[in-house]
Amino acid sequence: MTGGAGFIGSRIGRALVGRRDDVTVLDDLSGGSREAVPTGARLIEASVADSSVIRVVAGVRAELVIHAAAQVSVLRSLDAPEGDWLVNVDGTRHVVEGARAGGARRFVFLSSGGAIYGDSDGAAESSPPAPKSPYGRSKLAAESIVTTSRLDHGIARLANVYGPRQRSDLEGGVVAILTDRLLDGLPVEIHGSGRHTRDLVHVDDVVNAVLEICGARATGTWNVGTGQATSVLDLLHRLERLIGTTAHVEWRPARPGDITSSRLSIERIGRELGWHPRWELDAGLRAMLDEMAVADAREPGLVRSASASPDGQPAAAS
Repeated sequence: MTGGAGFIGSRIGRALVGRRDDVTVLDDLSGGSREAVPTGARLIEASVADSSVIRVVAGVRAELVIHAAAQVSVLRSLDAPEGDWLVNVDGTRHVVEGARAGGARRFVFLSSGGAIYGDSDGAAESSPPAPKSPYGRSKLAAESIVTTSRLDHGIARLANVYGPRQRSDLEGGVVAILTDRLLDGLPVEIHGSGRHTRDLVHVDDVVNAVLEICGARATGTWNVGTGQATSVLDLLHRLERLIGTTAHVEWRPARPGDITSSRLSIERIGRELGWHPRWELDAGLRAMLDEMAVADAREPGLVRSASASPDGQPAAAS
């Protein structure tokens, strides 16, 4: 599994190890951490952007390859689209070639529904793509590499994923950004009206969906979300109630590439794979906060990363 030291990948890896699979994680640790790699998994430090990774992936001779490594920041893709393309497109090509050379039985790719569909309210897998950023265009191009690879494959188009241990300095982690700012008593920046919506899905639901796609006998693309839209302001108010604090909001203009509405249809994955999300939003947020409290108690010196975004500016919700 590529990207197995990251937020989503590490939890997928934990589930795979838990069912006694032999797991190899490939990660350059630029966005993840060595500590996040599940005990029992082998770690190979390498970047998917380097063509030498083709031989590395082939040498593992894995039956199943899960490609979760990616450059995930929309803002970074706007500032440096060539770097975004190198990781998300060339990197996907390298992993696909390695999987084919290594005789992989199945290839599962983690894509982005919100970035690929653009502004949408109930986008289905058949909805026309309308990416608004280089990041979205790179994920769409990566999907094309997978679908034309001749590998048995499944593509998971993820909604906005949230959960404990998510980095708040990476674009897309609106729950992590708001949570860390509130816990640290810092101002919250909101770009735009705050009425823009996101389909927020708990990471544990995503793990279960990915496992279903790994075991599916069909080749295809499936949305993974909740089918529910939540505005950024509604999310902020929910977190305020759960944490017991009130945010100081600093309003900023909307940014290029920002999506105003994002909600995925999950009818297909329910019908074909029998997957449905289990976490209702308030319950998921509460469980996330409880797990974070336990982690903070174990690591009292833990410093959250909400103070800055990748460009060094205060993190902002979008």
